Amino acid sequence: MKTAALITGAALLLSGSAAAQTAPTGVQVWGGLGTDAYILPTLSLGLSADVVRQPQMTVAVRGGASLTLLPLPDATGPVPVYSAEVLLRGNEPGMNLYGGPSIGNIAGLAWVLGGVAGVQGPLGQGNWGYFGEFKARYLLGVGEVVLLPGVNLGVTYRF
Repeated sequence: MKTAALITGAALLLSGSAAAQTAPTGVQVWGGLGTDAYILPTLSLGLSADVVRQPQMTVAVRGGASLTLLPLPDATGPVPVYSAEVLLRGNEPGMNLYGGPSIGNIAGLAWVLGGVAGVQGPLGQGNWGYFGEFKARYLLGVGEVVLLPGVNLGVTYRF
C-alpha cells in the first residue's frame, strides 16, 4: 500500500513539473484557395501542430492536401496533391512571418520539393486567423525538373 502511494505521489509531482514547462499547445486547421504551377486553381486543407515553442519562435509541422484543376480535355477531375512542411513562425501577438521546407506528392505520380513562406495573423480576438503564402516547389520525377510556384490565401482556426 505504501509503495502504491509513493508511486502515485511521484507521478503527480512529475506531471506537475512537466506541465509547468513550456509545452506545444497549438493545433491549427488551414483552409484556402490559391494557385499552383503558376495559374492552376487550387483548393487546400491542412492541419498543423506546434512541436517546439520558444519565446521568440515556434516550430510546427503541417500536413495538407489540395485539389488542383487541370484545364485539359482528358483530365477526369481535380488532381490531388499531398504535402508536408516544417514551419518556423514568430510568436508576436499580431501578424507573424513563417516559412520552411516542403515536400509533396502529386497523385502518386511525381514528387514536389521546395519551400513555403508567408504571413499569418489573427482575425479579431477569437480562434480564427488568416494566412497568405508563396510556394516555390520543384516537380521531380517527370524527366526534367520544373519550377511550380504558387500562392495560397485563406483562413486558420486554432484549437
